[in-house]
Amino acid sequence: MQNDVQNSTQPLTRKQREIREREQFILDIGQSILHKHGYNYLTMDKIAESAEYSKGTIYNHFASKEDLVCSLGCCSISNLIDVFERAYHYKGSTRERYSAIGIGYSLYHQLHPMDSQIIQTIKNNAVREKISEPKLAEMEALEFKIAQIAQSIVQQGLDSGDLDKKHQDHVSTIVFGCWSMHYGALLLDQSNIPLQELGFSPVVNMLWQNSNLYLDGYQWQPLSTTTDSKKLFKQISSALFEDELKMLKKK
Repeated sequence: MQNDVQNSTQPLTRKQREIREREQFILDIGQSILHKHGYNYLTMDKIAESAEYSKGTIYNHFASKEDLVCSLGCCSISNLIDVFERAYHYKGSTRERYSAIGIGYSLYHQLHPMDSQIIQTIKNNAVREKISEPKLAEMEALEFKIAQIAQSIVQQGLDSGDLDKKHQDHVSTIVFGCWSMHYGALLLDQSNIPLQELGFSPVVNMLWQNSNLYLDGYQWQPLSTTTDSKKLFKQISSALFEDELKMLKKK
């Protein structure tokens, strides 16, 4: 174990840096093509042409276009893990920390809608079955980590008494409910449905209200009925996601 730690802290060699930089460049090219033209247009030939590398060089880094898109998805999930970890370490009650996840999640997906689409693409069975096993394992490990952060806060809510012990067997259910709520709402936000004209906007605020109703249903203390939820939303947002809010205002 000690040797592993030492090896992990050793600086990269020049060749390793060059390989990593080239791989990131290829990912950037692939992401640009995806953003402009969509998944069906993306091919390894087009990536090689745009990157001005041979197709063999591209294949040295990625076994297929599905693996390349999966790598982009892993980058997006890693960014979300950073958001979740900020919420996890927030100096507040367990409910406030869990609520912070929802705020961060919705802000991230509104700021990076193409990342959301990439994640949706790699969840498609037709795409997922073509991803290599090592790359799929990498993605699933990240997905597991992000789920564990959310479940850990719920468990801490139970251990602290903020959540009634009768929900001990419902940890995954609570997390899944919030996840599906936010995932579905953000899919709607990225659709052609005129949510603003229908009165369902801004989505971040709508999700905040629905999340409070959802968590109140589990009697997760402190209840939104006993707190100033608008003030709390601003407090959490300014403490953890000030940069994201500024970027959102510029859009």
